[in-house]
Amino acid sequence: MLPANRESRGVRLAWKGPNMILIHCDRCEQKLTFGDEFAGQKVECPHCGDMNKLPASGEAAPTSSAAPDRAAAHGLPPDDGPETRVITVRPSLIRSRPFLAAALGLAPLALMIALWIMIPSDKRPVWVLVALPALGWLVLGSWALFVRISTSLEITNKRTVIHEGLLSRSTSEVLHDHVRNIEIDQSFINRVCRVGKIGISSSGQDGIEVECEHIPDPRRLKEVIDLYRPL
Repeated sequence: MLPANRESRGVRLAWKGPNMILIHCDRCEQKLTFGDEFAGQKVECPHCGDMNKLPASGEAAPTSSAAPDRAAAHGLPPDDGPETRVITVRPSLIRSRPFLAAALGLAPLALMIALWIMIPSDKRPVWVLVALPALGWLVLGSWALFVRISTSLEITNKRTVIHEGLLSRSTSEVLHDHVRNIEIDQSFINRVCRVGKIGISSSGQDGIEVECEHIPDPRRLKEVIDLYRPL
């Protein structure tokens, strides 16, 4: 039986009893029960996978009059609510290595010109020389597209997840509440092109758990993650 003073207007229900915490999932509204040892942590709903934040020890359940959190104040999805995708980014090989990208892009054309000069005019296979750069660009474009679509970095209001692979798939994630350190690695050219490598480690691990290279505007991603980290 629910307490008579339950807040029911768009507010997640949460109350604590002896050695337990009882909430309703933000997304699917299923009733979930957790031990007091999980107080203040974010837990995953076994029914829909949504991340829910449990009240800390001695903390009252959220109410509709609660002040907006830092993320909400910046126009982003609130921390306390259904899990919502905030940003999804993919690697940008051209921006991360502009000179190499330009060289590879011009290489097929340079090869065609060199062969055109070296082969006598009466023996030039014109269609082959024209097809060479087209084939080279097709191979390079396919490789760049494969790298781009096989890796994505997704930031939600609850966690950061990296998805890698196309045929086989692997994921690694870190809850924002557990983020211990965010590393950004940028060369001078990377800073000019606003691209770089980002690495995220949690308080429960020694090494970097989420790492992604050639990511556009990694400093902006760090700013977004910081808005969801506890003060």
